[in-house]
Amino acid sequence: MLTFTRNMTMGLDFIRPAKIGAFAFALAAAGCDDGGGEGPDARWVAAWATSMMEPGEAIGELKSRSFSDETLRQTITVTASGDRVRLRLSNLFGSQPLELAEVRVAKELEPLVTAPDSDRQVQFAGRPGATIPAAAELLSDEVEIEVSEGERLIVSIYAAKPSELATWHPLSLTTHAVAKGNQAASQRLTDSSALTSAFWLAGVDVESATNDKVVVTFGDSITDGASSTIDGGSTYPDRLFARLQEDPQTRSVAVVNQGLGGNRLLRDSIGPSGLSRFERDVLGTPGVTHTIVLIGINDIGMPGFAGPSEQVTADELIDGLETLADEAKANGVKTFVGTIMPFEAAFPPYYTIEGEEIRQAVNAWIRDNEAYDGVIDFEAAVRDPEHPTRILAAFDSGDHLHPNDAGYQAMADAVPLSLFE
Repeated sequence: MLTFTRNMTMGLDFIRPAKIGAFAFALAAAGCDDGGGEGPDARWVAAWATSMMEPGEAIGELKSRSFSDETLRQTITVTASGDRVRLRLSNLFGSQPLELAEVRVAKELEPLVTAPDSDRQVQFAGRPGATIPAAAELLSDEVEIEVSEGERLIVSIYAAKPSELATWHPLSLTTHAVAKGNQAASQRLTDSSALTSAFWLAGVDVESATNDKVVVTFGDSITDGASSTIDGGSTYPDRLFARLQEDPQTRSVAVVNQGLGGNRLLRDSIGPSGLSRFERDVLGTPGVTHTIVLIGINDIGMPGFAGPSEQVTADELIDGLETLADEAKANGVKTFVGTIMPFEAAFPPYYTIEGEEIRQAVNAWIRDNEAYDGVIDFEAAVRDPEHPTRILAAFDSGDHLHPNDAGYQAMADAVPLSLFE
């Protein structure tokens, strides 16, 4: 164990796996073959993904919404290259079928504006539009469109009929838009309103002959990138991808961010627990070879708000982290665990002395554990050397829990690129 420190084309098939904890999901897959493509080594790999959650709870000022006779336009950055893409749309937390009249994908010319001649209609089992059953996800047919690492794509979804509150990802840190009527094929939306949450779009895969590794960053709001600059590409997974692209030895490594703000390892809270979503969000990621786990701070801090019944012990957190490592190893995924970062003075009564003792005990186990393939010392990367239970002021977003852009860069810098060579 190492420690690292730095200052299908047609037909719809339904797969209904057993429950993951208390969380069940179904996948409707069109074209689930991972073979084919340009040459014998081409395979489907995740180029972008985000963890979806139920729509019922607001996250600060963010909340899910319904759509009716509206076009939703979302922008994503792909981290793999190839000549074909496919989309994964999610109605995972829907209670009724979701009808989408039209879906399109295009390259970005400028923010929320599609590049001429790049617009493509997305089909599902050879048909435009899609009906996604309740509690299901749907994989599109392949779409012929050439993409490169770091390129931005625009996905436009037209919902003609009224939907229920949408399955969503609250903190996308990207400006999206919604406009009235069917403007999916329009280069520019008219009379649009801005959104900063993602709805329905859970993943984009690329059929690639060059991307041989996929890293899934897994965790809570710190992995998600809370308090980083919107549209800045400043989360630690974003900055890790940028570093990988700068090194000729690691340019073929894709990175997807499966952080979820407010997420806890052991219990459902804001989104399903880390234990229950790990199989879907990490092991279910096409082409996954590595994962970086950073989770547990909300298990420690949230009892201050929710009461004593929500308290957890260090041993319970350690058992949960060991479970993730065991599941990853059983599936041939190299797994690295990050130390839990300082949080003194965060959101009283989120921070407590008892919580700090739990964090220290869990970090002591993390640094010496043999369950993971290695440890990434995020705590050491961002803590104040003069006051190690706090984030360094230069890295603190101001809430004493989430890093700012410089802090996320420090986190990315703490990950040795040699892990992925």
